[in-house]
This record gives sequence, C-alpha cells and structure tokens, in this order.
Amino acid sequence: MNTRLKTIDLARGASVFIMILVHTLWMYSSTTLQSESLFGAVIHILGKGTASFLVAMGLSLALSRRQTPMLLIKRGIQLLLLAYLMNAAKFWLPIEVFNTMPEAFINAYGWQSPLSAGQLQFMVLTGDILQLAGVSLVLFGALNIARWKTTWIACLAVAIALVSQFVRGQQFALSPYISDLFFANNYQVYFPVFPWISAILTGYVLGRLYINSQHNAAYLFSVCAKLGAALLVIGSAWLFIDFNGQFGNFFHLNGGGIIYLIGLNLCALALIEYAIANKFNGPITRALLYASKHVTALYIIQWVLICWFMGVFGYHTQSLWPTLCLMVLMSLLTFAVHKVYLQAKQTILAIKQKPKRIA
Repeated sequence: MNTRLKTIDLARGASVFIMILVHTLWMYSSTTLQSESLFGAVIHILGKGTASFLVAMGLSLALSRRQTPMLLIKRGIQLLLLAYLMNAAKFWLPIEVFNTMPEAFINAYGWQSPLSAGQLQFMVLTGDILQLAGVSLVLFGALNIARWKTTWIACLAVAIALVSQFVRGQQFALSPYISDLFFANNYQVYFPVFPWISAILTGYVLGRLYINSQHNAAYLFSVCAKLGAALLVIGSAWLFIDFNGQFGNFFHLNGGGIIYLIGLNLCALALIEYAIANKFNGPITRALLYASKHVTALYIIQWVLICWFMGVFGYHTQSLWPTLCLMVLMSLLTFAVHKVYLQAKQTILAIKQKPKRIA
C-alpha cells in the first residue's frame, strides 16, 4: 500500500473510532457532561472530523476505476437501502419488537409511547451520513461527473458551499422529505447534501490532481496543506463575522462553516502524512487500517449496538467514568460483532462454493 492510500486510510479509520466515542457520548452521557465539561467539549471537537471522512470518500472515488454512471447509481442505491435498514434496526426493533427503548429517548422527540405509524416513519427516515453518501453517489452517476473537467467540479463545490444558506429549508416541487435530504434545517436529516457534498467534491478534485501529477503523493499533500490553510483562514474570518449564522448548527452548516471544516480537515490530512503515516506500523495502525477497510459495516454495527444498549444503560443518564467504560465496551463489541459477521460470511461462501457430490 502506498503512503497516500495509507494516509487516507488512517484518517478514515480514525473517524470510525471517533464516531463510536461521539455517538456513545450523545446517547448515554448526561446533558451536563456533554455540554458543561471539558471531556464533552473534547469529544465534540473530535466529532468535527466528519469532513475528513467525506474528503477521503471523494478522493477514493476519484481514484476508483468503477466510475461508470450505472455503477455509481447502483452503489448509491445500495447505501440508501442499508441506511434505512440500519434506521429500522436502531429504532423500530427496540421500540416495537424488543420494547426496550427508554421513554426518555421517546420524550426527547416531544412524543410519548406508544408511537404512531407516522412517528415511527419519521425515525426510520432519519437522514444520516449514509444517506448523504448514497444520494451523493446517485448524483455523481446521474451527472456523469467522471467526465467533467476538474475545474468544473471545483466550481461546483464552491457554488454549493456559498449557496447553502440561501436554500436552507427550501421545499421545492419534490416531496418535503426529498427536499430535506438536500436542504434540511431540521433534525430528521442531519447531513443534507447542501453543503456537505462540497467536502466530497473537494476530495474528488484532490484525487484528480493526484492522478494528473503522476501519482505524486508529496504534491497531493502539499496541495492539502496549502489549500487547507487558505480555506481555514477564509472560514475563520467568516465565522468571526457571523459564527451563529455559519456554524451555529453543526449539522446544517452554511458556507463559512463548511469552508472552515474542509480547511481544518485538509490540514489534518497533511499532518497525518508528514508526522504519522511513515513512522508507525504497530497494532494501532493496523486497527485503523482495518477500520478504514470496513467503514460502512462498522458504522452500521456501532449505531445499532448503541441504540439497543440504551435499554440497559439508559438515555442521557451516565457520568464521566461510566461513559468512558461504555466507550470502550461499544468499541470492543462493534469490532467483535463485525468479526463474527465476517466469519459467518466466509462460512456461507465456502458452503456455496463447495462442489456437490455426484450421486
């Protein structure tokens, strides 16, 4: 594996571990620990690495040989199906089948048990990062973006970032839910296409530049450092002028917020390349590379486990030390369940491939 791929994989693998910490904090920790402690602040800051995952997604996509419109659309639809199946497992099963979801979690929506069909549908249709990835791939395929000039893609990324605040919450001729997937200002959709796809497009542009430089990793991460620094300065200045309008709602950012995050995470990628990627090859590195390789499955497993175990540990009830223990537990369980899943998958494939004995 070359250094560039290792750097991107390390960043993506780190995002897997960080999301487990963040989601554990969100679901189990008391509101005081989340909002009024240094620990909660640090975990929330780490959670801002979402843009790094999306940049890595775009970069990897640019390097992929599977960029035909139909393959991209097919993969996007598969991700969307997985996303909604995950939601059903997260919410519908513990509420309707297991009857273990804490009432406090239901009350957080302003509801009371038993839930109506419409309320359950609202939960199952929750838009998370998998929905963003799925819709983005469908758009990439529909626009046949692989045939676009690099400059056009860069301009599209900038345009989407800048226009986001003007289309936030808009409802067009589409259904309200589909409109929300693109322009949401509510918490049924946490990662709307506007502006988050700008991070994916930025990664795609970087992938193109890397290819055009004859796979020169030094050039790629030099661009990451310089572009990241420039975007960080622009974004920081914009946030200084209008922090609440641009970054007040992390999930529904506007132009200044997404520019700042992309810049911050490009600088982080450059830092990983220069300071970490070539210096460590121990168990932590191997764990990060493993997580990067299986990011989608691990994402689904950790969310389902965290939601299921709310029936045991409660919702927004835990203090610092129990939260730390739960972070370790959820991480170990996630990888253990994934290991069992891989072994079961291999066993099934072996059975299918085993030649049948001729009578």
